[in-house]
Amino acid sequence: MGNRVLLVRGGELPITSGFGRAHNATVQRLESGLVSGWEILQEVNHVMDDVGALKRLRRRWFTHPRNVKNTARHTNPDLIHITDQEQAHLAPKNISCPIVITVHDLFLLDPKIMQTDWGPIEIGNRNSGIVRSMDISRLKRGLNRADLAICISKETAKHLAQLMPKIPIQIVPNSVDVEARDPRLNLRERPELDYDSTHLLVVGSEDRRKALGFVFDVISELDPETRQNIVVHKVGAESDPQAELRLKEKAEKLRIRLKWHGKVDEEKLIALEQHVDALLFPSAAEGFGLPVVEAMASGCPVLVNDLGAQNEHPPASCILPAFDISSWKNAIMKINNERISQSSDHRSPREDLILAASVYSAKQVSNLHSQAYSKALELKK
Repeated sequence: MGNRVLLVRGGELPITSGFGRAHNATVQRLESGLVSGWEILQEVNHVMDDVGALKRLRRRWFTHPRNVKNTARHTNPDLIHITDQEQAHLAPKNISCPIVITVHDLFLLDPKIMQTDWGPIEIGNRNSGIVRSMDISRLKRGLNRADLAICISKETAKHLAQLMPKIPIQIVPNSVDVEARDPRLNLRERPELDYDSTHLLVVGSEDRRKALGFVFDVISELDPETRQNIVVHKVGAESDPQAELRLKEKAEKLRIRLKWHGKVDEEKLIALEQHVDALLFPSAAEGFGLPVVEAMASGCPVLVNDLGAQNEHPPASCILPAFDISSWKNAIMKINNERISQSSDHRSPREDLILAASVYSAKQVSNLHSQAYSKALELKK
């Protein structure tokens, strides 16, 4: 029998959310036996339900932390792993085993305004109100109780080292099921994508940080014939109806062909990744940039802003000067021209990108995962 880890999070988030997706990948690595010497003792979370704001706050600040501490005392785990920093307040006080907290990003704990060539972009929420300010204080105190922080990228590790330099850090990136996405092994049926257009995929929310509006600004600079060749496919759970409406109105005003998919299941997302002509990911800031790695694993060409952490994954040829409209315009024109000149109706998968994504396979990441847990045990001695 190996060491036993108590996995902790707040609400039982679906895998369509970033935190839910990352938690699920952590569970799968442990359940598959890939994290050498470790197994799941128990998961502690709660259902996502609409119990009202006051009851949600009571559960977040009091009921659930008490449940985590009681469970830890009764089960006596070898390690407690809180799988995202938004639940850092759940780190129990006066516990004998080490506590590990995965830090995906610090945008809400350390908000700022980023000045870009596309204008200022708010990263996090600087005007969060008194309740959220109190909540963030709890998160920071909980994070300081961690024996080790697992950061999912070099960029996140750098940010945490600046913000909380006393916390030991280990980098363990998100893992991706690269075989399931590899079109050479598991090619999905082509979704409803006409063969006479260039199809560009964007994945994410409507938050300005994700910069979907920048994509529209770039495409609006193309000549009318090229612009009409392009269809932009937007995937991602809607987070703000007003922002969604503004983006749709902007696309219509600029005469951009936009197909708004909203939230889609995993199979449809993979099918789009395997068959569109490119993923555009001009985000201003990411903790990791999972859509980039997932698209790469699907053999899909990617274009990203030269900003952390999405620029840690693809080859240099896929990284563009941040918010430089001219560079993005030229790159999209190249993709459009390649699609027109290709001899086949089906785009060949980018094998170099599949290879680059393979370092994020569950097997590869599990080795780092195991090392992080071992380091936490050593630090606790």
